[in-house]
Amino acid sequence: MNPEPLTDFWLKKGATCVKSLLSKLGATFLVIGLAAFLGTEAWGVNWKYYGTNEEGTYYYDTQTLTRLSRSNIRVCVQSIYTEKGVSHWVKEGGKGFQNLDFSLILSEYNCIGRSVRHLRIRFYSKEGAVFYPIKNDEWQLFAPDAMAGALFEEICKQ
Repeated sequence: MNPEPLTDFWLKKGATCVKSLLSKLGATFLVIGLAAFLGTEAWGVNWKYYGTNEEGTYYYDTQTLTRLSRSNIRVCVQSIYTEKGVSHWVKEGGKGFQNLDFSLILSEYNCIGRSVRHLRIRFYSKEGAVFYPIKNDEWQLFAPDAMAGALFEEICKQ
């Protein structure tokens, strides 16, 4: 019996399996890539990390970042809370915050006056429900070492 036809058979069979596996992997990566790309495009949000502290992790949306004047910048901030951050809000706002997951805050920074005002704050529960929306337009000074100070340094340097 000639061993070459048998060897050829297994080489072809192996190549077919490898080609099949690569095509399946390629299709999987294509679907994942498209989902990630379309997901960010559909929502129109491009979150950029700017800091973490014991109460949470913080991002701002580079697509909503708008220079309103020479000194004022408007931006949307996402705060994702740790257990300690949730405890802070429960202490400050009551038991309604026990299921807090994250907040979206539309803020305006005065880069010359080193102040901030939060135009709208929306809190989201772990189930995605919006609760306790706040509207406020009072200017406030902030501590440079607070997360508001970190974002100030990030966006006002531009």
